[in-house]
Amino acid sequence: MEKSDNLLLDGIVGQAQKKADEIHSQTEMQCAQIEADAQKKVDAVLEEEKREQELKLKQIRLRLDANMASAKRKAALKRIDDNYQLVMQRVQDKFSIFVGSSEFKPYLEQWIAEAAVGLDLKEAKVAFSPKCPVDKMMLEHAQQLVKDATGSSVVLSLDSRSIRQPGVVLSSLDDKVSYNNQVDIRLRRFDRDIRTMVQEHTWKAE
Repeated sequence: MEKSDNLLLDGIVGQAQKKADEIHSQTEMQCAQIEADAQKKVDAVLEEEKREQELKLKQIRLRLDANMASAKRKAALKRIDDNYQLVMQRVQDKFSIFVGSSEFKPYLEQWIAEAAVGLDLKEAKVAFSPKCPVDKMMLEHAQQLVKDATGSSVVLSLDSRSIRQPGVVLSSLDDKVSYNNQVDIRLRRFDRDIRTMVQEHTWKAE
């Protein structure tokens, strides 16, 4: 009886041990799975944080590049504007010396003829600045220039009024229409061309 009891107990203990081993094995497997899942979650979080950091860095670089480009553009525009002002000042200085000289007369005659063609009238009067006076002989030369260029005749006379800026202003006899060929007005007409040239030379000098 005792022997059979021992065998029974051994069988019960053996089964219990087997069950315990199975439970232990399952527990280890579950722990391993939990650890693996946890590691995957950690890796996913780290990867997401890495992507977010890279995106933030990319955005920062883009903003930095945009700011640098904007700063360079502003600096370039400032240099262009400074160069333009310098060129215009030199032009004005040269005109102040050139205007009123005998060498300027042929150019003034051309300005008178140009204004006469622009007005396209049979008669016009010419106002001028005391700084660069116009006489009747210059009007005759201007009339001939118009005749040679267009084949049309125009009668020009001196206006009793004077203008402040160097150059000429041609008007109809009733003063209803006029053509301004003063130095400052002519420079404004060429403003875009001058700015373009200054810009091109400024870029080349970079």
